[in-house]
Amino acid sequence: MDPRAERTRATVLQAAGGLLIDEGLTAVTHSRVAEVSGIARRTLYRHWPTSAQLLHDVMATASYPTYALTGDLATDVEQHLRQLREALDNGPLAYILLALGERAASDPAMHELRAALVAEGCRPLRQLLRAHGIREAQLDDAVDELEGPLLSSALLHGRPVGGSVLQRMVTRAVELAEPGAARTP
Repeated sequence: MDPRAERTRATVLQAAGGLLIDEGLTAVTHSRVAEVSGIARRTLYRHWPTSAQLLHDVMATASYPTYALTGDLATDVEQHLRQLREALDNGPLAYILLALGERAASDPAMHELRAALVAEGCRPLRQLLRAHGIREAQLDDAVDELEGPLLSSALLHGRPVGGSVLQRMVTRAVELAEPGAARTP
């Protein structure tokens, strides 16, 4: 990509990210982002024809600390869950998920955006579980079982899940990967 275009995209995404955190999802419009970034609206529309595409790229650039996989399922799942808990507790992720969920209920573009972001966000855990022998048919349930308590605690109760709950979740992941343990009821 042209270095000028890369700088423009970086400037826009930084401005849009700031708006998202400071003013919420509804502030991430082409007009408002152009105003804050100093980049012409026409340029924004050229790179992001819709607000949903702009929001997708803004949210996709948000990251939290990564970790090296150890190959040990319990250690790797625990690292993943701790990382998610930290992102939900100490960053804008919980707020973004709540706001996106609210908008997704009535806006098809936001519904699609939420689905894409959830798929992207769950991909590392799905790959980790798949690599440790959890069958494809059980991946959705396993991800729900492992990430669900973290999301529920953060989004509904406004607090991080406790360490003992996290340890039970790790134990469950190991049980799911043991031969014969990963059965559906």
